[in-house]
Amino acid sequence: MLDSYFLKELDDDQIEESLRYNKKWKLSGIQKIHYNAVEKILGGFGTIPGKLIWPTSLTTTPEGDLAVKDSGTGHIQVYSADGRPKLRFPYGSEPIKGLGDIACMKNGVLLVTNGTKTIQLFTKDGELIHELKSPKVTWPYSYGIEVLKANRIAVSDWSSGGKINIIGVDWRMNTILKTHSIEGFHRPVRVAVNKNDEMLVTEGQLFGRFQGCCIKVIDKERSVKKTIGPRYGKKLTFENPSGVCVDCHGNVLVSDEGQNCIVMFNPDSSLSAVVVSEGLQGPSGLSMMDHGLVAVADCYNHCVKICRYK
Repeated sequence: MLDSYFLKELDDDQIEESLRYNKKWKLSGIQKIHYNAVEKILGGFGTIPGKLIWPTSLTTTPEGDLAVKDSGTGHIQVYSADGRPKLRFPYGSEPIKGLGDIACMKNGVLLVTNGTKTIQLFTKDGELIHELKSPKVTWPYSYGIEVLKANRIAVSDWSSGGKINIIGVDWRMNTILKTHSIEGFHRPVRVAVNKNDEMLVTEGQLFGRFQGCCIKVIDKERSVKKTIGPRYGKKLTFENPSGVCVDCHGNVLVSDEGQNCIVMFNPDSSLSAVVVSEGLQGPSGLSMMDHGLVAVADCYNHCVKICRYK
């Protein structure tokens, strides 16, 4: 059964159709889809600890905390699992506002990009451990970052149209061993990895609808396996997809900054549902949480919203 909010918005024929549609999601581990179910709001406009100005990306730590990259203040704001401000520390600034990302390793170390060649490493307590730099890093504008298997990370950049750079790292010495670039992208924004070690890359736009506006699925051989969008479902089209994350069942959630919504796809993208369509202004980064929750950096509302989708 659908939640009561959604039932109020549909007529009888639509309800019947939605119930049939929703049943199909059970095959991907979802018994019930929730729509526009905001459970908690973190932040709010301000420069003091706990407040945010322009949150653009976020990640979940092994302890269940949320680490939020706030481009408006140049700080990382950490919230506890119950939403309390826990820690705040500076990372600097970006040459282009909002150009950068944050990811977390299994040991709790935070990786931060800021639009330059440098990748910063912070402890969970906010101490700067190291800055990854190397002559092997040749791209001028880093953007999204994701932790891969086998001591590798993926960094997207916008040079020459767009690339995904696979970086091998010796974490004991904090040195870059080698890099490999996957080309053929158009403004790749953020990267997520599913349980099959496939990368999902969002391609966004700065202005209007040009090339991109889709999600590209990259297989383990690092070639494009599938493209989702620009059109999906019966009538919907991506305008500026940004954040992307994958839940434990392989379902994919994508934030669309142009449409101000969050879209969910099942693992083979044969089903789609707009799970959040109200109250967002420039939704950017996404991060999966426990118990059917997803966190979104609601950039122009200066906050992080935690939404229930299942």
